[in-house]
Amino acid sequence: MGLAISREFFSMPDVRRPQPPPLTGGDALLALAKAESIDQYRRAVELSSPNRMARDTLKYAPTVHTVSKKISAASSPWPNGQIVWLQPECDNGLPHTRPPNLICLSTKIADSSLESILLHERVHVSQRLHAPSWAKIFRDYWSMTQWDGSVPGDILLRKRLNPDTILVPYFIWKKEWVPLGIFKSLTMPDIHDIDIVWWNTTSRTLHRQPPPDWEDFFGKIHSGHEHPYELSAYLIQNGDDSIKAYKAIKEEIDKLPSYEL
Repeated sequence: MGLAISREFFSMPDVRRPQPPPLTGGDALLALAKAESIDQYRRAVELSSPNRMARDTLKYAPTVHTVSKKISAASSPWPNGQIVWLQPECDNGLPHTRPPNLICLSTKIADSSLESILLHERVHVSQRLHAPSWAKIFRDYWSMTQWDGSVPGDILLRKRLNPDTILVPYFIWKKEWVPLGIFKSLTMPDIHDIDIVWWNTTSRTLHRQPPPDWEDFFGKIHSGHEHPYELSAYLIQNGDDSIKAYKAIKEEIDKLPSYEL
């Protein structure tokens, strides 16, 4: 007769999904410098007049103090990511990710919203670490593929730079429609105030109304519709089964790779 052995007794940490302590000070600076060498996000902001103006400050630095906020471990399949605590004014306080797996958070984030924000950003880390798996999901279930084309300069000038999507800036829906987030104003751009528009690659025209069936599938238009990375992160964060796009990928999400190293 076999001896029943508790699994809990032999439980071990998931070494493929480590949960490193958050970074501040010098360690955070080194991590951010490595990220910048990969994505050139801060340089792109500095070179874009509207994106410079849209931010209250170009200051982008980690806090030097320890932050006493509880960071819960990620649930599978999401990676934990490497938390970096930024000073409150950095990127107007917006949470975001940087390569390879950094989750950059403002110290002013409320404790009550931290867990929801972490889920959103961990989805972005998964998209960074497992881009081919996500590309397959977008292709097979959303009819979206990466687009290597270009938009006219006057539209590109208005495009809001997003660190979560900067390395894969464009996707095309149904081989024709490229969603974009552009500033409403060039004279007084606001990082929170954008229009979602669609570039039609066939007619080479910009459309301010969504393509046929877009809203029926993806739901009511909001800023996340600028890119499938953002759209999927919001859908997962909200978990709304009434949205067809979420239901289409829900089972596939559970099959995503869970390793981080």
